[in-house]
Amino acid sequence: MATTAHTGHFGDQVREFWRGLKHGRPGHRFQDHYERSRREEKKSGHAWLRIAIFIGGAVCLVIGGVLTVIPGPAIPFFFLAGGLFATESRIIARGMDWAEVRSRKMAAWAKKHWKRLPKAARVVLTVIGAACSAGLTYLTYRMMAG
Repeated sequence: MATTAHTGHFGDQVREFWRGLKHGRPGHRFQDHYERSRREEKKSGHAWLRIAIFIGGAVCLVIGGVLTVIPGPAIPFFFLAGGLFATESRIIARGMDWAEVRSRKMAAWAKKHWKRLPKAARVVLTVIGAACSAGLTYLTYRMMAG
């Protein structure tokens, strides 16, 4: 399993961070990452990194919040924020693992049922979803514009 190195180029550290999460066991990957981070922090003694991770997570959370008015793009930012916060909090790591397992089950259920639908029903549901999304985006704009 890959470990997150706190020395070297920042881009390498980010790639190593995501590699560790990607190859982790579903339902345990965030808690395992939390444990690795604690061990490596003790070795390196870089307290500033914890602050940087928290700030990065907060920035991603804010970006995700702003992007909620646009369907879709907010989700990766919320996931990124959760991953960063899970580095620093065992409670958040457990919550992320719990959410991952539940969301995988929901996605599998939805995929199974989506494939069973006739093509016309999928087209109709896609158009309805897009119309609802556009409507909610417009309503959000109107509420924010006054």
